[in-house]
Amino acid sequence: MLWLGSDTLEWAKADLLIILAITALVIYSLVLFFKMRQKVWLLDQLPGPRGLPILGNLLFLNVDTSELFQRLMKVAGMGEVARMWMLHMPYCFLSSARTMEVILSSQKHIDKSWDYELLHPWLGLSLLTSTGSHWQTRRKLLTPAFHFKILEQFVDVFNKQSNKLVNKLQKNADGIPFDIFDDIAVCVLDALCETAMGRSINAQDDWNSEYVQAVKKFTWFLQYQEFRPWLRNDFIFKLLGYAKEYDACLKILHNLSTSTIREKKKYLKNNTNKTAVHQEEDALGKKKRLAFLDLLLEYAEDNPEFTEEEIRKEVDTFMFAGHDTTASAVNWTLYNLGLHPDIQQDPVPS
Repeated sequence: MLWLGSDTLEWAKADLLIILAITALVIYSLVLFFKMRQKVWLLDQLPGPRGLPILGNLLFLNVDTSELFQRLMKVAGMGEVARMWMLHMPYCFLSSARTMEVILSSQKHIDKSWDYELLHPWLGLSLLTSTGSHWQTRRKLLTPAFHFKILEQFVDVFNKQSNKLVNKLQKNADGIPFDIFDDIAVCVLDALCETAMGRSINAQDDWNSEYVQAVKKFTWFLQYQEFRPWLRNDFIFKLLGYAKEYDACLKILHNLSTSTIREKKKYLKNNTNKTAVHQEEDALGKKKRLAFLDLLLEYAEDNPEFTEEEIRKEVDTFMFAGHDTTASAVNWTLYNLGLHPDIQQDPVPS
């Protein structure tokens, strides 16, 4: 009969636990692997450019802006829903109103992708970047600020900035093609600053102002990091020398909104009769407009948890999201009008 000592039994138990742990890890890894392969197989049924192992379509996208646009248009032309791979992350491109309606009308699909984390340094956790209960609360809070009655107050701002833009564009009405995007962008930026913060930055008159350049540079950083995932690592980002200029842009962007908030709070504090302040008339006898910031400050009076920093996040979000989307929409509208000159013609009287 074979007798085993206590030390030998302890070693046997330890070996058995190690074997069981390794076996469980292998099984778990295989399950994850096959689930991942199934997901990859399903995604690869969608049309899209051929990718490389590990890198996916990273090299396909790592080009300058004009070439990137052409390549994305090529992908969009492959089908209503097309796919690409950024390393191990799949991206689906929707290029029809029918497919986009499914996502945009959904109250379920509101989780943001990891790309939105690139906006956190400027916007923090705001309506654009949040999800779940935080998003629901902010959505409920901010929706009244976009009521038609409030927006109507700013029609004269839109008209003023639009007329200024038209006067600028008339200088280029000589038949020679030119890039209109920057002209549209600064017009929108001027209108948004007045509607969001109640102050004018005169971007159309001073394209080189530090705020305008900071917005432009931060937008460039967003796209640059988007298709270069290694730059999302803070250490690598600093090591390659981008952090200094990036931080300088953020400081300018935050300083303008923060200083405006504090000036407005100081003004309201010194004028304790809030009703009189809001009904104050300007030189033309019109009631002064309530900017987006004014509405947020009113809300903060009854909700102490809505701090100055939270107000800053939403004001900055309004600036970024409104500026980028509106400028792009106006440019695409003009582009389509240019493609269809017949639509520009006055209708023939019947």
